[in-house]
Amino acid sequence: MNISKLYVGLTLKNHNELCYTVDVKPMTSTDSRKAFYKELERYCTYTKQGQKITITEIFAEPLDKIDHRKDSDKEGNNSKYVDNIKFLLLHTLAESEGHKYTLTKNKLFALLGMVNPNYLQKEISKKMLAKKDDRMGKYAVNHFFLRSNDRLTKILFDSLNSLKRRCLIDYREINIVVTLDKNGAEIHTEATEEQIVLITGVRYDVLNDMKLNSVMQVMFKFKTEEFYKRITAILKKDYKIEYTYKVIEVLFKKKNVLKELSIIEHKKNRKDLNNKVIETINSHAKNTYDKNIKEYNEGLEDFLYNERPMLGRYNEMQFKGFRHNTDYIDIQMEIAEYLLRIDD
Repeated sequence: MNISKLYVGLTLKNHNELCYTVDVKPMTSTDSRKAFYKELERYCTYTKQGQKITITEIFAEPLDKIDHRKDSDKEGNNSKYVDNIKFLLLHTLAESEGHKYTLTKNKLFALLGMVNPNYLQKEISKKMLAKKDDRMGKYAVNHFFLRSNDRLTKILFDSLNSLKRRCLIDYREINIVVTLDKNGAEIHTEATEEQIVLITGVRYDVLNDMKLNSVMQVMFKFKTEEFYKRITAILKKDYKIEYTYKVIEVLFKKKNVLKELSIIEHKKNRKDLNNKVIETINSHAKNTYDKNIKEYNEGLEDFLYNERPMLGRYNEMQFKGFRHNTDYIDIQMEIAEYLLRIDD
C-alpha cells in the first residue's frame, strides 16, 4: 500500500479510486475489503459519505497492526476473537462436571487453542528457538512473550467479562500457595489474607532491591524470570512456601450455558449464510460488469473498424452500445450492504 499520494482533505469518489490512488487492485469480496480498510487505518483516518471517502488525518508513523489505537476496557477491536473464545469457553463449561471450572491462565490459553504446548514450556522453547535460528535470541523471544502475554490476556479477560456482563458466568482470580507435607508431597491451597499480605510484602522488597518501580517495568526490562526466582527463594527459605501461582475460577449454571450455546450456534449459521449470500451477489455484480465491458468493447471495436460513413469514420459517441458506469460494482455492493447485511 502506497499512501504517498494521500493528504488531509483529499476526497475520493469511491472505493476503486481510493485503491488506484494507493496502488492497490480494487477488490470486490467483503472480506478483502474489510482487510484493505483495516490496513488503511494503520496509516490514516477517513470519513465516508455515501461512496465518497475523505482523508481526515495521516499518521506520522503507521500504527501497530495489533492495537490500532483502539484498546479500551471494552471488547473493542478484540470482538472478533472474543466471539470465538466465548463459544469455545461455553463449550468447555458445558462438558465439565458441576458448576465450577478452575484453570491457570496459560492452560486456558492452550485449552482454547490460542497457543500450542510449546508456549507453556517457556524455558525449553527459548533454548530450542535459539538453536533453530541464532536470530531468535534472548531479546527476540522475551519480547515475543511480553507482547503475546499482554495481548492474549486482554483477549481472554475481554471474553470472560463479556460472559459475565450477560450473567452467564462469574469468575475470580485466586492466589494458590504450595507447601509440602511431612512426606514431601505438594499441598495446593488458596492463599489466606495473611499469606497474600506476606507475599505482597516480599514482592515489594524484591522490586525495591532490583531498583525497579513496578511489575510492568520488570517485564519491559526482561527481568521477569529473575524477579520471580528471587521471590520464590525468599518464600521457600523464610516461610516454607515452595511457590505460588494464580488460577481463574469460573462459576456458572449449566442450563444457561447450554441455552446460550444453542443461540450462538443458530446466530453463527445465520451469519455464515448471510455472508455467503452477499459474497455471491457481489461476485455476480463483478461478473456482470466484466461481461458488459467486454461486450461493449468488442461491439465498439467492430463498430469503429467495420462501419464507415460516406465521409470520415464513426467515433465512440455515435456508438449505441450500453456500458455500466465505472462505479457500478461499488454501488451494487453498497446496496447489498443496505438490503442484505444482517447485524447478528
